Amino acid sequence: MQTMLFHAHSGLRYLVLLAGVIASVVLLLGYLKRRPYKGASRIASSAFMGLLHLQFVLGILLVITGIWYSALIGHMFMMFLAVGLFTTMAGYAKRQTDDHKAHGVALAGVVLTLALIAGGILSIRSGLFASSGHPSVRSAPR
Repeated sequence: MQTMLFHAHSGLRYLVLLAGVIASVVLLLGYLKRRPYKGASRIASSAFMGLLHLQFVLGILLVITGIWYSALIGHMFMMFLAVGLFTTMAGYAKRQTDDHKAHGVALAGVVLTLALIAGGILSIRSGLFASSGHPSVRSAPR
């Protein structure tokens, strides 16, 4: 079970990063062209948020099932910040009546979240796309 969760969590990061890049491009185009904050902009933001939240849940499940090593403290802190930041900024963007401002807020949220994700990944790996084996696993205290 732990190995399956680990590989799902590790592999999903590529989709999260890709969704973040796509959302950034879509939101930047919407911002620059002053498009309404709906359609592609909302879909891109929602897809990024959904994948980000799924990644977060998988990470929590990994810790609950006993995967733990000291570098995870920094990783978890950065990921908590990333999820909280994007969730807050995406919600704020949806409530804007000015579409230009909505795109700007959502775009800032995606970019800042990607920066936090990159920092979180780099706290446990040598690179954003570096591969690693299964971390040393020890039982969680009961």
